[in-house]
Amino acid sequence: MFEMAPCKMLHPLLFLSALIALAELAALFSDDAQVKYPFDTPTATLRPMRYEIPLGGNVTLSCFVDGSDNWTILWYRAATYGSKDEPMTEYEGKKAINVSQGGIYHCRGRSDSGSITHQSNAAIIEDTLPITAILTMKPNWTKIYMGETFTVRCDIQGGEGTYWSYDWRPKRFTTYYTTNERTFYNVGWEDNGDYQCRGKTDLSFTQWSNVIPVTVSFKLHPVLTVSPSWLSPGASVTLNCEVEYPSEGWSFSWYKAVPYYKITEEPYTYELLPDGSKTAQSPYIITGQTSTAAYVCRAERGSNYYYTYYSDPKFVWSADASSAASLTVGPVVQRLGYDFVKLTCKGNSSSWRVRKFPENGRPYCSNYWESGESVCTIDTTYSDDGVYWCESMLKEFSNAVNITLQDFYSGPLMDIPVDPVNEGTFVSLRCNLRRKKIFPNVAFYHNDKLIQNDSRDELNFLAVSKSDEGFYKCQYSGKESPSRYMTVKSTVPSEIFIQSESSENSPLHPGHAAIYESANKKGRHWKWSVRRAAAAKQKRIFL
Repeated sequence: MFEMAPCKMLHPLLFLSALIALAELAALFSDDAQVKYPFDTPTATLRPMRYEIPLGGNVTLSCFVDGSDNWTILWYRAATYGSKDEPMTEYEGKKAINVSQGGIYHCRGRSDSGSITHQSNAAIIEDTLPITAILTMKPNWTKIYMGETFTVRCDIQGGEGTYWSYDWRPKRFTTYYTTNERTFYNVGWEDNGDYQCRGKTDLSFTQWSNVIPVTVSFKLHPVLTVSPSWLSPGASVTLNCEVEYPSEGWSFSWYKAVPYYKITEEPYTYELLPDGSKTAQSPYIITGQTSTAAYVCRAERGSNYYYTYYSDPKFVWSADASSAASLTVGPVVQRLGYDFVKLTCKGNSSSWRVRKFPENGRPYCSNYWESGESVCTIDTTYSDDGVYWCESMLKEFSNAVNITLQDFYSGPLMDIPVDPVNEGTFVSLRCNLRRKKIFPNVAFYHNDKLIQNDSRDELNFLAVSKSDEGFYKCQYSGKESPSRYMTVKSTVPSEIFIQSESSENSPLHPGHAAIYESANKKGRHWKWSVRRAAAAKQKRIFL
């Protein structure tokens, strides 16, 4: 009896692969097949890959397949992210189409044999809605200062009920925010710019909002004014703190400036005045002030309490001295021909310093505290006019003295050669001003007649003559020097010859002249003419 050999079973994976190959082969020869994949399937390319369509605009999409032009282009569009691609049959066969709708676009190529390319890359097209965003800013201040805080808010009118994310300018904000507010704290230079916003929902944008320019300025330095500057009995003192745009939310704090012992670091520390914290407005009025004092102010605003710098100290001066602190002026002392004014501080304290307003780059007579009686000398050579007063380490102020150094200036001096000067030589006379200015005005006088008036402090003679002899003086800064005399000496020999008219050898006769020639002691030759006089006397001839 014949028996058949047992059949071995195929491996399951090999069997599955064989079935897939048979299915693909059957698909190639099927008449109703819509998608056919040959072994080397090309891919379509779509351009541009991303585009934002402005309101009322459109964009041209182009699709091509490398290697051949014999492809029929098929177009697809998904209305939103995650939605299904829908064929755009109305554009079939067109290699370029114009679209005005947002969406995610793809394309494919189909050959004459029915082969289909791989799907192209996506072209993400975003359109613009006929809606405009509105940008507001809080606080709505004209100027923002370094260290302040502000918030911008984006509102979309007509977009209620829509889930929006938000796009912001300046462009360094690249992330889409889901909240319509952005707050900027402790702002600096990097926060400068023109701010705008717009809403985004899926593949559509609103139009850009209005522009709010933000310019961050240096931290504000308020200016304090004090009225009056000099105290009078019974008068009150009014302080005003001035800032830009004072109506934009500012409040003010008021301080008294007191001398600080570390003089080289800060001249004053600040003590808050009674009820002087965060007053709603300026001014602040002080009553009962009787002595010299200094004040400062500071402004602040905003929920995060942005503080300005302190103002520069401003002073109210009293001319009344007290036993606790006093300043005396004088006398004038002279050193090396220059005038110095002596200032002396006295009182309860053992340490003093002298202050001056305006400072002019020289804030103190000395930059340290002087123990005991403090003496300060001011050189009148410089224009150091101003108000002077003393301050003590016990936080006391002396009386103030308005000093005009001109009052202590004894005047210029006229520098003239002590010995006689020779005729015909160069001579320079100088006005010793003893008090310099950048552009001085100096006047020179000869025998009380003005001969030069300009910025020069020298009077020069290229060849001085006998007529230049006389009294000279100069005027400077309203004061006149003593007059001094300049003597001019002749350079001609004192006696040349002696001629007697009664001599028989004399060629001189009445009405006639003779020519003589001789030399002086230095060998200089002279020639002269002598006419006979009526009297026959011996003549000495001098030049």
